[in-house]
Amino acid sequence: MRRNRVRRGAQPRRPQRQPVDPAVRARRRAVLARTGSVAGVGLLVVMALGGAAYGIHYLRAPETFPLQSVHFDTRLEHVRERELREALAPHLGVGFWGLDVERIRGSLQDLPWVDRASVRRVWPGMLRISIQEQDAVATWNGESLMNPRGELFTAAPETWPGGLPELAGPPGREREVSDRYRSLDRAFGGMGKAVLAVTMDARESWKVTLDGGVRVQLGRHEIEERVQRFVRAWPALTTEQEAQLAAADLRYPNGFAVRWENRPGADGP
Repeated sequence: MRRNRVRRGAQPRRPQRQPVDPAVRARRRAVLARTGSVAGVGLLVVMALGGAAYGIHYLRAPETFPLQSVHFDTRLEHVRERELREALAPHLGVGFWGLDVERIRGSLQDLPWVDRASVRRVWPGMLRISIQEQDAVATWNGESLMNPRGELFTAAPETWPGGLPELAGPPGREREVSDRYRSLDRAFGGMGKAVLAVTMDARESWKVTLDGGVRVQLGRHEIEERVQRFVRAWPALTTEQEAQLAAADLRYPNGFAVRWENRPGADGP
């Protein structure tokens, strides 16, 4: 049998490479090019983000663009300067561009007498603030104040305006009592009387106090009809009586009862 002999010092033959299709070679080069492009774009994005973060930090630094002044556009009657300083202080040490106007607005609107606040930056270093104060139109249960929308807000009692109507009722009935007050004030105004207080009790029965301390019981039903009947009868009542009205009970189905004050020197016990 014949054997193949390998000569000493001879190298084994390498397998011959198959020729690569030019189309395949082109596709490989395209993939490599795209990979390099994506990597390059990613690097640029990272560099851009890093530069943007540095730029934002630089712009927000207090020493770069410092806040120079705070200007209030409205004259304030109830909001105190001390309260404004305390509300603004935590937000002002960050430079002009670092000011968070929404957080500042929220802090201001948390103050007792502030209804709405508007806050804006004005180049190059001013913060302009406009405040709309609450308008107190009544007290509620002797604990809170009420604005014209029937909403309650709290404030220190020593800041309450004097002469406010006193409204009272169950929790959650604020707007109903407020609407009733306005209606009754118009009605009793027709007989020259102002409404000083309106109360709805737990049984939803109404009573009113008029100026001069006149107490009027209205009951639970047909409030408007009962009041109008009393107001229409008022001129005839005053011509027959010289005494001042002390109280009235309008809860009768077809009429009402009145009580007059005793005049000094009048007949009686």
